[in-house]
Amino acid sequence: MSDSDSTLSPEPQRTIKIIFISDYLCAFCYIGKKSLKDAIAGCRDLDVRFDVEFRPFTLLCQSSVPEVSKVKGEKVPNRRDYLVRKFGREQAESKWKVVEELAQKAGLPLAEDGIVARSTLAHRLSVKAYKVGGQAMQGRLNDILFDAVFADCQDVSDIDFLADTAEKVGLMNKTEATTFLQDTDCKNCVNQMIDAARASGVNGVPSIIIDGKWALNGVQSTECYLQILRKIAQASPMTECASIVSVES
Repeated sequence: MSDSDSTLSPEPQRTIKIIFISDYLCAFCYIGKKSLKDAIAGCRDLDVRFDVEFRPFTLLCQSSVPEVSKVKGEKVPNRRDYLVRKFGREQAESKWKVVEELAQKAGLPLAEDGIVARSTLAHRLSVKAYKVGGQAMQGRLNDILFDAVFADCQDVSDIDFLADTAEKVGLMNKTEATTFLQDTDCKNCVNQMIDAARASGVNGVPSIIIDGKWALNGVQSTECYLQILRKIAQASPMTECASIVSVES
């Protein structure tokens, strides 16, 4: 080895990009986010880093947004009623039972009811968080927002709550966040991301794209994510793994 060889810098650590398309009103996204996070933690022994970016999707069209009523100034949970109107009581209860079982297995708290409201403002805040602070800031923000919806019965369309959350994660102070949310900053970006997802065939969430090559549709277990991530991480970047093109839940 020559003297010049000994001063060469080590090769940069390989980065595997994960795009997690989700909506804050989706219980399977809440569960899938936790499963993916646990799977990434299980890959710490590998010489790779994962860059997780959450991108927006909206499950509610404007005509289907239920009004959040109030009693004595307090917002009344409406998720159960919304699901019953959408699916019928029997199917709604069956679907929610699956959610409860998956949440319990993932170790996630789950309130009996919740508030269904448009998530566009929350998505704008999330996109801004990734631009400013990368996956670390966006991840902290999303932990709070998903927990708020499914564990704490919060309204993710509420500007005051969102502004408090923005300040809590260090994105901006409450006054700045309120101004941001009342304006249109990042609105076009959110709409373009949603349109791009739909144009690529996404019609439900979670939808996950790994390394720009492999797609996973629907909620997956930690074990499933772990198996796939380790297989991708241990493969050569140029290797095609045709066996894991798409995984349906």
